[in-house]
Amino acid sequence: MKVFLVGDNRTSINWGRGASIALRETISKSFAISGCITGDFFDLSIAEAGYVHTLTPPRYYRQFRQLFNRRNGRIVKWYIRLEHLWGAHDFISEDPQASVDSLLAEKHRYPALGRIYDEAVAADLFVLDGDGDIIFSTPPRRSTLFLLAMIELGLRLGKPVFLVNSMVSDCPTSGRNRHTLAQARSLFSRCKAVALRDYESLRYVQSEMPETNASFIPDSLFSWFSRYECAAARPPANGDFLLSYPERTEDWGKLDFSQPYICIGGGALASAYPDRAIESYSRLVRMVRRLGYRVYLTESDLPDSFLRRVATEMNVGIVPAATPILMCGAVLARARLFISGRYHPSILASLGGTPCIFLGSHAHKMGSLAELMEYEPLREFDAFPDDAENDQIMTLARSYLEQGEGLRDRIRSVAAKHADRATRLPEFLNQHLSSVSLQ
Repeated sequence: MKVFLVGDNRTSINWGRGASIALRETISKSFAISGCITGDFFDLSIAEAGYVHTLTPPRYYRQFRQLFNRRNGRIVKWYIRLEHLWGAHDFISEDPQASVDSLLAEKHRYPALGRIYDEAVAADLFVLDGDGDIIFSTPPRRSTLFLLAMIELGLRLGKPVFLVNSMVSDCPTSGRNRHTLAQARSLFSRCKAVALRDYESLRYVQSEMPETNASFIPDSLFSWFSRYECAAARPPANGDFLLSYPERTEDWGKLDFSQPYICIGGGALASAYPDRAIESYSRLVRMVRRLGYRVYLTESDLPDSFLRRVATEMNVGIVPAATPILMCGAVLARARLFISGRYHPSILASLGGTPCIFLGSHAHKMGSLAELMEYEPLREFDAFPDDAENDQIMTLARSYLEQGEGLRDRIRSVAAKHADRATRLPEFLNQHLSSVSLQ
């Protein structure tokens, strides 16, 4: 059967691209990927994505819109009003039905929308990678609204729709967007099945969307466990060999993987406040160095570029965001310890048995991963740990390091269990498709 895969992020520099590669690999064992929405094809972060009927090029229209939202100046206000009079709008609406109506109306005029429609029609079923995008924030995330629109499109075309690999959460900063939640509740209940990647998301859906056919299936990245079982799956002793283009002079000679090391990574919440993050992470690096290990920073996404300042100020090595993804995993899987607010890098570390100390991020992702990996006690530290929390992080770090291979073996056994279940996703899809056909 042919799958229309929505939300494939393998073209993103974010290390979460490994999960998208793993998801595609897993699905391809039983299905043909006939259509796919990737970031380079329809990237919601760029200005052109979704804007139609604009007088100026869409990227400028979006910039004016952003300026209007920040300042609402008279000139900007009149410009936006003029654009609206001429029909300019974002096809990604807070109403999924309106989004699909707009897509259908504009598909002949805009090639990207036409391709979405053509590939959707040609497929036998929709599989949407929810990843960490379904957060009911105010204002709503465009990525959330786009996924809801694609569910609506699949249902309108009469295709079986599956949402997989997903987190679902309220927003910890803006609270719950009840309108978006209501839209999701209606659409999820009409999907053939929804697979949540963590227990907390499953509990949320079961509580707030009881009509949804919801199950727990671990993140697809766990299926890479076998890649890191082999002792040869390790970074080169000379870390200069993994530095990616453009190789910065200041990075040379800073990474030595022949000696035990600890990695510290960024986080989505930390990267939103880079000045505060630089100060906080510099303190963290200073304290972690006292453990007697080399300390390396991992820039697992471009917003984590604040770590470059930390690396320069603290004179430590940094693994660039553009490092080949399997090598990223090897670095984390062979570390003695990983401290981070990033979800997928923490999974990569866990595949090799590396103990993780979890820092806060958007929504519940890091705390839920700690639960998934069976850490006791469950602990998620602040995204910007202060001196008191740093002392607690140090105490926990010493405990993990003292437990040595016994703890690493336990982490690997939990990861192996999740890997086995993650690889069964095609079986999960086929079971629900078979039950539909039998009805």
